[in-house]
Amino acid sequence: MIQVIYHKTYNRVTIEGHALSGVPGHDLVCAGASTLAYTLAANVRNLELQEQVRDAVVTLEPGKAEISCNPNRKYKSIVAIIFYSVCVGFELLARDNSQYISYEIRQ
Repeated sequence: MIQVIYHKTYNRVTIEGHALSGVPGHDLVCAGASTLAYTLAANVRNLELQEQVRDAVVTLEPGKAEISCNPNRKYKSIVAIIFYSVCVGFELLARDNSQYISYEIRQ
């Protein structure tokens, strides 16, 4: 099972596990979760390049990911919107595939 935790206060998403909902390479739940993780990672990297965030962490490994950043004061709301939007995707994926993926928000 994939476990996704959104640490809202810290602008951090951690992802662990494997969906095992299909044959490797054809696992749609895994593909959905991976797409969301890579989307968030790309956004954080872009924000870092534009110097809108600092202390960015982007770790993407099989079965484990961590994506976080510390927004500069002026960009707090933008970062919050990006994390929230991607996490809505995780929430929907977990709602429809609860046997393969869980989603949790922590303050």
